[in-house]
Amino acid sequence: MDDITVLVFGPLRERVGVAEVHVDGATVQEVWDELVRRHPAAAVDAGSIRAARNLGYCEWDTAVHGGDTVAFIPPVAGGNAGASPVRAWVTDAPIDLATVIAGAGTSRDGAVATFIGRVRDHSDGVAVHRMDYEAYAEMAEAEMRRIGDELFARGGISTITIVHRTGALLIGDASVVVVVSAPHRDTAFPACQEALELIKSTVPVWKREHRADGARWVDARHGAAEEAAS
Repeated sequence: MDDITVLVFGPLRERVGVAEVHVDGATVQEVWDELVRRHPAAAVDAGSIRAARNLGYCEWDTAVHGGDTVAFIPPVAGGNAGASPVRAWVTDAPIDLATVIAGAGTSRDGAVATFIGRVRDHSDGVAVHRMDYEAYAEMAEAEMRRIGDELFARGGISTITIVHRTGALLIGDASVVVVVSAPHRDTAFPACQEALELIKSTVPVWKREHRADGARWVDARHGAAEEAAS
C-alpha cells in the first residue's frame, strides 16, 4: 500500500510531471528510489536534492511510516548552492539519455563527451538476447561518486554524470552512461574514458548474459563481454 505522501517542488516537479505522489518505503532513501523508479527524470537532480520529513529537513536514512509526508527539495531561490558538479546514481528504470545529457555542463563549456554503453546482440560469437545487471547499489553509487569527485578535483572539467542501470535489459538498452562537460574537448574526452575504465574495474556491478547456449555470469577481468560504445 502506498502510504507515504511525496511532495516535489520547482524544477524537480517539472521533471516528475506532478506535484504529489503516493509511494511506500521504510526510509527516505527508499521513498526516493521508488519515486525515481516511477519517474526516472527525477534522478537527474539527485546530487542537489534535500529531503524533509513532516516539515523538517532530515537525513536520507531517516525512517518513515504510514501517513508521513516526505518532501524532496531542490536548491532554494536565494541560496548559493547550485547543482552538484558530480552526479551519480543507480536505477532500475530505463535511462533517459536526452535528459541526462541535457543536464550536463554550463554556459562556459564547449565540449560534452558522452559514453553510452548498450547491450549488444552477441558475445564471443554467440547470440545474446538479454542481459541482467545486479549491483550493490549503495556501494556502487558511492564508488561512482568517488570516481567523479577524483576526476573533478584534478581540474579541467566542469561536470561529470554517471548513471548505471540494473535489472533485465534487452538488446540496445543503455546500461551505463558517462557524461563529462568541459571548456575544451582535450579534457572532456580523456576524463570520460578514464571514468569508464574505473567504473568497469571498481564499481560493484555484475552482469549475467542470456545467450543461445545458456545463461552465464560475465567476469570483466577475462574480457568475456563489453558494452557497445555509442
